[in-house]
Amino acid sequence: MKREALSALIAPVNEVDDVPKVESENEFELCKESRDKGRPTGEYEVLDVSKQLKECGLASYDTLYMQFRDSSGELLPVIVQTPSIDDDGEDPSEADFGGPSTSKGKRKRDD
Repeated sequence: MKREALSALIAPVNEVDDVPKVESENEFELCKESRDKGRPTGEYEVLDVSKQLKECGLASYDTLYMQFRDSSGELLPVIVQTPSIDDDGEDPSEADFGGPSTSKGKRKRDD
């Protein structure tokens, strides 16, 4: 999994300015969010890359995080940006749904 993450990070399509540039798997770790009684603690636990993800206690819906290393090899804090649900930024209430329907339904038929 770490090899696949590195491949995505060094791909030419990765033009995100906030993501540190890496060249090897040693420059970042894959992590999961630590939880206490089901609630996030704000800390992250480095995963053992020799195990499969399900062996690390990750459910299929859990988020996988990357924790990058600085030039001295120390882990940097995880920074999470939650994307907007509406990609286009348009409020759904403002979206054009084509106006009101002119259909009168089954029981209201014009004669």
